[in-house]
Amino acid sequence: MAHVSGRRMYWFQTEQNQNDVKFSLMWWVSITVIWALVGDPWLAIIPSLFMAFGDGITGVVRNLVVRKRSKSPIGNVFMFIVSAPLGWYVGGLGDPSLPGWGLIAAAVATFVERYEFGPIDDNILITVFSTVVLMVGVYSGPLF
Repeated sequence: MAHVSGRRMYWFQTEQNQNDVKFSLMWWVSITVIWALVGDPWLAIIPSLFMAFGDGITGVVRNLVVRKRSKSPIGNVFMFIVSAPLGWYVGGLGDPSLPGWGLIAAAVATFVERYEFGPIDDNILITVFSTVVLMVGVYSGPLF
């Protein structure tokens, strides 16, 4: 609504960047799809955790190190440092317990975070790819 009405929250919303809308949409889509197909809330929140905390730390690190709005490998390093334990731990809480697949999903999410294809931004890529990895894990079975 803020983008349509022109009443943006100036501290984080810009006219050129409407990724906050995609963030919310993809959060809802990934949780809904995984929970509906698997029936487990723990596995359902993993892509959202990667997007919120993993992708979130990339912006913090970028502002501290690079000091401009850009993609940087250092951001990806920190995304993996944050996302890997989340994927392992929360993946282990799921039913089925999939800590290995949670770790793989973290690695894939970290890799795709660097890319954007027109209107398809990193929020979409992180959630879609980590959801696919987790679904492969559900149907293939635990690695450990």
